[in-house]
Amino acid sequence: MLDREAELDLADAALRSGRGSLVLVSGPLGVGKSALLDGIGALGAAQGAQHLRASATPRERGFALGAARQLLEPALRQASPETRARWTSGAAGRALGALEADRPGGAGPSETDPDDLTAIIENMARDQPVLLLVDELQWADPATLQWLRHLSGRVARLPVLLACAVREGDTLSGHPAVQDVVDRATHILRPANLAPHDTHELIRRHYGEAPDDVFTAACHRSTGGNPLFLSCLLADAAPRGLQPAAENAEAVGALRPASLQHRLRLRLDAQSEQVRRVAWAVAVLGDTTNPELLSKLAEVDSTGRDHALRQLTDLGLTTGMQSPRFVHALVRTAVAEGIPPEERTALHTLAAELLHRAGRPPEQVARHLMALTAPACTWANEVLRAAAGAAQRRGAPEVAAGYLRRALMDCSSDDERADLLIDLATSERSFAPYASVRHIAQAVLLCSGPVQRAQAVVRLAPSVYSSTLLPVHELLQEAADALGPGDRLRGPDRELALRLEARIRQSALSDPEHLADSVARLVGLGPEPRTDTVAERELLAPLLGAVTFSNALPAHEVAPLANRVLEREPPLPGHVHTTMPLVVASLVAADSVDGLACWLDAVEENAVGRQTRVEQAMIGTEQALVSLARGRLTRAKKQAVTAFELAGEKHEEVFTVSSMTLATCAILTGDHQLADRLLAVKYRAEDDPYVWSGLAMLKGQSAARKGDLDGALGCFLDAGRRLEQCGWLNPALLPWASAAAFLQLYLGRREQARELSALEVERARAWGAPGPLGRALRVYGHMVEGPGSTEVLREAVDVLHMSANRFELCQALLDLGERLGPADARGRAALHQAHAEAVECDTPWLASRAKELLAGAPPDPEVTRGQLTPSERKVAELAASGRTNQVIAGELNITCRAVEKHLTNCYRKMSIPGRVHLVTALEELDRQPDSPGAAAPY
Repeated sequence: MLDREAELDLADAALRSGRGSLVLVSGPLGVGKSALLDGIGALGAAQGAQHLRASATPRERGFALGAARQLLEPALRQASPETRARWTSGAAGRALGALEADRPGGAGPSETDPDDLTAIIENMARDQPVLLLVDELQWADPATLQWLRHLSGRVARLPVLLACAVREGDTLSGHPAVQDVVDRATHILRPANLAPHDTHELIRRHYGEAPDDVFTAACHRSTGGNPLFLSCLLADAAPRGLQPAAENAEAVGALRPASLQHRLRLRLDAQSEQVRRVAWAVAVLGDTTNPELLSKLAEVDSTGRDHALRQLTDLGLTTGMQSPRFVHALVRTAVAEGIPPEERTALHTLAAELLHRAGRPPEQVARHLMALTAPACTWANEVLRAAAGAAQRRGAPEVAAGYLRRALMDCSSDDERADLLIDLATSERSFAPYASVRHIAQAVLLCSGPVQRAQAVVRLAPSVYSSTLLPVHELLQEAADALGPGDRLRGPDRELALRLEARIRQSALSDPEHLADSVARLVGLGPEPRTDTVAERELLAPLLGAVTFSNALPAHEVAPLANRVLEREPPLPGHVHTTMPLVVASLVAADSVDGLACWLDAVEENAVGRQTRVEQAMIGTEQALVSLARGRLTRAKKQAVTAFELAGEKHEEVFTVSSMTLATCAILTGDHQLADRLLAVKYRAEDDPYVWSGLAMLKGQSAARKGDLDGALGCFLDAGRRLEQCGWLNPALLPWASAAAFLQLYLGRREQARELSALEVERARAWGAPGPLGRALRVYGHMVEGPGSTEVLREAVDVLHMSANRFELCQALLDLGERLGPADARGRAALHQAHAEAVECDTPWLASRAKELLAGAPPDPEVTRGQLTPSERKVAELAASGRTNQVIAGELNITCRAVEKHLTNCYRKMSIPGRVHLVTALEELDRQPDSPGAAAPY
């Protein structure tokens, strides 16, 4: 009885008027007509009216005066003998005999005078007002209908309220006797579906607690606020343990209550054959329907179709005539499941043929082909493959795989089966990578020639190479050998050979001999290798990975080439299934991430609505790597956690990559709980050298935390040995030597510590990227004694000023400031800048350390309000106006790194923690006389 105040007020006024009236309650199935009649009955009882109620049913239509007996017999039976005698006196006595006769299918209207039955009501009304409630009037037996038609003409002269509920759209609602009653109604009540706030209240009453808004919205969406639908949905949710919480919103929205489906099927079964066929056709066609197509599928003419649609609309099942739709998914499901199996097959077969002949999109046709056990049409597989391609392009690979699996059931040749398996494997890369590898292996056995075999294996996603048990490297090599070397081929075959070579080289990156060969291959391509085609760029990716991992070429040669590859590579989410992630890894290692960040932003933008969880997780992991390279640890950790949870253990290869990125975040931020969580996971690709070494670093951190320093040192050294066995000598990959050096130092083994640290500095200098080199120098500064230590730390700071990694710069500044001491002007300047960098990169523990070191330091006005250079002033003003670093860089035609450096200098000189204080600091600076000069350099 929610949201029924207006209807009840009208009925209440009719009762209180003392005059007779006829109230009609009308509406579609489930809207709450019976409940509203009950509410009117409660009003009558409260006002002392004689309450008579009947509910007509189809089964009782052959029982003469069945509904009339429901109305009158209970009151007559319960009345005292005196009252009964008074009510049945006069003409009413003749009606009593008809009511007491037990004649199923017997007494018709001609045998019982309606005036005699009305006389009983008139006698009752002399004692008290009478309220007659008739539910489902359209199903009342003909004799009762004849009497009610007679009574409705007399009711105005009696203190009687006759309230009848009629279901719109029912076939019997158009019966002349029913229409005569309806036409005499003095008031018509049409209760509407529940509003969202009333849906919320009904759920609260059902559960006894307030539901979550998300849960309420899901229920309202699923039922449209129809009270019957909603009650059935909640009744089905309770046994399943679905509490009214947000996390259950999706599950409750997917429920299809059996009780509701049964009731809907019963209503439809009561309709004519023509109405049922049109309803079935609407259910089968779904959103692809139109009047002409509907007529053909239902095999009815336009007149019959329109009549049936009006009936269905009146019943509250469908909406619209030009594009008919079921009002809710619940209704469509119930109707569809009620179609007899033979009819359903015939309808889907005809629907597929009609849509195909009409030139509808392949996915519309394929939906019907999927419902058939054996499509008879010769064009079925062609349509299914086209539908799979469309689904793949719109970012629905699981749907595409379903179409392709269906097509595989009816393919007629090995070549066709091989092509289907290749397409299926391509779709599965995004959600079932190991099945993808298996299907490629099956396709290779069916391929008729080297080109088709090469086209098959080139679809393998490189991300699964290290975690599958199948011999991927051998599959790739056999296909490449059969096809021949790329330098002897032309056109598409050359492209195919280069793509095969790219994957072979990626699969062998952990083999020192193959690694050296890849380095030689890149050098042999000359200083400006071609990047015009997809294959050329895919080949360059593992070659760049090889020189990066092996530290064979310096970063200043690797980064420009890697950036040139990205400039030509379309920023699409599908890149994660190619060798392109190795370009990302090379740029991160080279400390060259400005262009990469923009490219990944474009990838994310292009991926909206088109990427799967695997692609979304991989892109998130790449963005986390960029954030790490910039020293934005909090942001990197958030991105990595999101990617980690998106991937889940089901998608092992992406899960592993995101885990290792998250492991770096855990180590840098000292998040022991996160580290333990990552260590507890069982990784399929644990033998991969990077994964193995990353886990060894995590184990070492855990051992050190528990006081097992020798065990921790062993883990760090094991990580380094495993990487060196593969020929991976670049400290940008994993700074195991720094971790081991600090432990050696703590254990009193300074010489061994210095040797390890010096080795890392040597390799970092060879690589030349400022981030890894600055980090290695900072660590080495702790290993060196005497004045040389300060010089090493100064060099670390100078190098890191050229790096994107503000976290490493902050640490180096802190170490230098601590070494010089806050009493030294250069030490104070370093600590002030360290504090500003710590705030900027959101590392509060480093900011606190800087503040502690600065506590009690003598005032230094020159440091507090140093003079800004023109460039610093311009950047500060733009930042104070609300512009981002990227926008500022664009306006001034400088890099984002230069903007960050200028802002850091401004924070240091004005002694402010970050950009939110820039406006006030600039205003204060303008009010002061010019400073004699900037603070002393450190």
